[in-house]
Amino acid sequence: MIELFSKISEASKLLMETGFAPTHVNAALAQVGTALGVDRVYLFEHQPFPIKGRMLADARFGWSAPGVSSLTESKTMKQISMRELSPLWADALAQGQTVSSLTSVAPPRLKLLLTEHKTLSLMLSPIQMGKEKWGFVGLDDCQRARVWTAEETTLLKALAGGLGTALRHRQMRSSLSQTRTQLAEMMALGAR
Repeated sequence: MIELFSKISEASKLLMETGFAPTHVNAALAQVGTALGVDRVYLFEHQPFPIKGRMLADARFGWSAPGVSSLTESKTMKQISMRELSPLWADALAQGQTVSSLTSVAPPRLKLLLTEHKTLSLMLSPIQMGKEKWGFVGLDDCQRARVWTAEETTLLKALAGGLGTALRHRQMRSSLSQTRTQLAEMMALGAR
């Protein structure tokens, strides 16, 4: 367990140091996925929808074991509504809880989607960036119907926390860069 926490810590540190670029995120997810012995690790980002109160999510980043299809390349994993797939899961994630299930007992609409991607079990945890719910991170097992342990749940929560911190760090870097640019422009105008 300590070794797995170390891998998650390394992945979070990698993202803090290198930024949240796709190659770095996918490398960090590969590191975690391999250490946890899962077939997929992925991040879904919430996207506001024009209809008030409706939240969609897109598969933004992901890693898949060799021979396992990637969710980020799937058209069916763009603009999904967790609320429509499973209202109870959507509520749990919104409240900061982790959810997990075997595909065989998943809510009907979600079960269809999981079966399409050959997922036998999954676990999801929300990613929070400051006070904002950014999205969620998920683990899939496509080889066996895996009942997730308390330790694995704790590890996924730690990964979600590290990802949230890295996202917040990226946001702060971006704000700082914009402030520097604006300050430089103002100084250039003042020098004229």
